[in-house]
Amino acid sequence: VKLEDAESVKIRFLQELDPDSPTYNEKAGLGFIAVEHTNPKDYRRKALCTMEDQGKCYGCEQHRKDYKAGWKGRSRLYINVLVDDGKEDPYVAILSQGSSGKTITPTLIEYAGEMGSIRNLMWRVKRSGTKTDTSYTIIPLAKDESPFDSSSLELFDLETTAVRDMPYTEQEAFFAGENSHADEASASSSNLDW
Repeated sequence: VKLEDAESVKIRFLQELDPDSPTYNEKAGLGFIAVEHTNPKDYRRKALCTMEDQGKCYGCEQHRKDYKAGWKGRSRLYINVLVDDGKEDPYVAILSQGSSGKTITPTLIEYAGEMGSIRNLMWRVKRSGTKTDTSYTIIPLAKDESPFDSSSLELFDLETTAVRDMPYTEQEAFFAGENSHADEASASSSNLDW
């Protein structure tokens, strides 16, 4: 599903952002925010920044060479959701959103901090605009009267399906389009392109 201008869907978060949340489920795990670099000439070539855990990162090196070239690391939220688009049966997908004010991420983080949970209710997400002039809004709907049972749902392993983590030695070839192994494990292959 890709939301078009003025389209909206109902979603339920299947993971929390904080393990101290009263509705945290250890089996479901947590959604997370990742820092990624994207090849400015091919948005599909996106990989995790490895500076912190490997001590070097191809994307960071490119950004230092030319700060205006578009290699700057960007934060992105990844979390499993149950989507109800009103057209087909609800299904599990990965919600992927940046962290700018035009995304749902700042509102969601603030809500989680204030209310302690994002799993205990349904939400409506709406897209407004097109291309680079796009923004998303999120509105909490009624809280659950009884706990929602998500135990029968199969969640995506975010570490292997949502993000691409690769050794520094493979990064240059990947960003240049020469690494077919990384293409097979195409990260951000969720059903939702947000």
